[in-house]
Amino acid sequence: MARHQDPTATEDISSVVQRRAPGTELLFDNGNASKAAAGLQFIPQGDTHILLVPQPSLSDPNDPLRWSPAKKWGTYLNGVAYAFMGSVTGPIMAAGMLPLAETFGETLQKLTYANGATLICQGVGNVFWMPLALKFGRRPVYMLSNILMGIACVWLGLASNGTYTSFIIGRAFLGLFEAPIESIVPTTITDMFFLHNRGEKVSFYGLSILGGNELGPLFSALIIQRYGMDWAFYIVTMFICLSCISMFFFMPETKYTGPRPQSYPIAAGMDTDEKADVERIENLGGNTNKEACSESIESAPQGPPKRGFLRGLALWEKPDPNVSLKSAFLRPFVLITYPTVLWACLVYGASLGWNVILGATVAQLFAGQYGFDSQSQGLVFLSPFVGSLVGSWLCGSLSDSIANYFTKKNEGIREPEMRLPVCVLATILTFLGALMSGLTYHYNTHWAGPVVGYGVLSAGAQMGVSLSMSYALDCHRELSVELMVTVASLKSFMAWVWTWVINDWIDANGMLTVFMAIASINVAIHLTTFILYFRGKSIRIWIAETDMLARSGLK
Repeated sequence: MARHQDPTATEDISSVVQRRAPGTELLFDNGNASKAAAGLQFIPQGDTHILLVPQPSLSDPNDPLRWSPAKKWGTYLNGVAYAFMGSVTGPIMAAGMLPLAETFGETLQKLTYANGATLICQGVGNVFWMPLALKFGRRPVYMLSNILMGIACVWLGLASNGTYTSFIIGRAFLGLFEAPIESIVPTTITDMFFLHNRGEKVSFYGLSILGGNELGPLFSALIIQRYGMDWAFYIVTMFICLSCISMFFFMPETKYTGPRPQSYPIAAGMDTDEKADVERIENLGGNTNKEACSESIESAPQGPPKRGFLRGLALWEKPDPNVSLKSAFLRPFVLITYPTVLWACLVYGASLGWNVILGATVAQLFAGQYGFDSQSQGLVFLSPFVGSLVGSWLCGSLSDSIANYFTKKNEGIREPEMRLPVCVLATILTFLGALMSGLTYHYNTHWAGPVVGYGVLSAGAQMGVSLSMSYALDCHRELSVELMVTVASLKSFMAWVWTWVINDWIDANGMLTVFMAIASINVAIHLTTFILYFRGKSIRIWIAETDMLARSGLK
């Protein structure tokens, strides 16, 4: 890791930064240390330089951006494991719906309300958890949420042989306790990783969410068949305990409040006045040297001492005096007015909603027409899991490759919209998967027809989940915490709606009609991507100019 020779300009550039489109970044440099890239830290890659976005501290070894790869990956994988276990607990009852309905003496539709209780409480819980992550750090939220999630699973294990009321209350508390799984891990990714390698991390995290939703019913089905629903919750609790131990020792705090170098604003895509401002700032130091300096970051002035391992075990850091809990609580409600955030919410919610639909209907669809028992119902979810693996690769590696290709053609300037072409493939796969599964089930073909359709459908859904998160984080990385609260909360509300109607709707109209209606809603939402692809930068400039957070007194 190295940095270009730093000019001596000292004038405040914040006013110019505010005038450019949020999310527009100079990512690649041709290796000649152009004025736009002067002073920026980079990683050599062939004949070009990958500029580091955001710029890490020059002298502080405690900056998560400067951690060793092993430390970053240890922290990241702990976060992914936490999200995976949380997502497992959501649809864990999918293969046990019929036994639970018999135990409680309730209909399948009413039992699905228990899933709805978890979903809606997830959305509400995020609004309260994430301000704490901003004020006190990520680590205490991870630890407390994980511990409470384990307690809720013990409660549900006991309630599985009790009453419907105690069970649905336990599911509601589970939703409150596991709420951060869909908001804090993307924030941790932006805390530690640079823009150029963030897409694959977000995609793998998205796989942990959908993979948990798909593998949870599979594993729980094997347990339910032999030991009952209660032991499915108890065994998950054991794994959550292991996650808590690993998290305590190998997941340090990633919130960083120290100073970092600020990237210079870039002139491309600005109007004439903006270009003049940039040229004025870059020329203050009189440095027009075109040769890159090989000075390493490690040669920078000595900074704070490196925090030791034992110091990193502290459960919380000193509260951030610059964070207002009131403002942190209210910002997500303002972010819903941002078109970029609203698009991400709708695509994320529509895509992840399919997992809720599959989890709520597998027992209803496959027990009757195909005579599947609990174990066979769980095995159905192997197909969606394989589909999610494919979708994760497509939206990770493929998305980054496409975005990097367009970035290099755009003189090294990255626009968040460069990821969006992948949405075309996500839309096609989602619609074809729903059509395939709906038609084959409707005409009572071999069970492999709808099962394979589920896999194709899940590949498209996985791409929608990962793409929406990556795009929103690229646009508003400085608001990653509040952003993910908005996205996760609106997603929970959208998925909650399906839990109230899906079983009775299928009974009344059939699977083909229901799946095609929902797939059409997905396509309609995905088509709005064209608006962002062609007008996204103008929209982002409008967001910066209107600055609703500042107008609301919440910035």
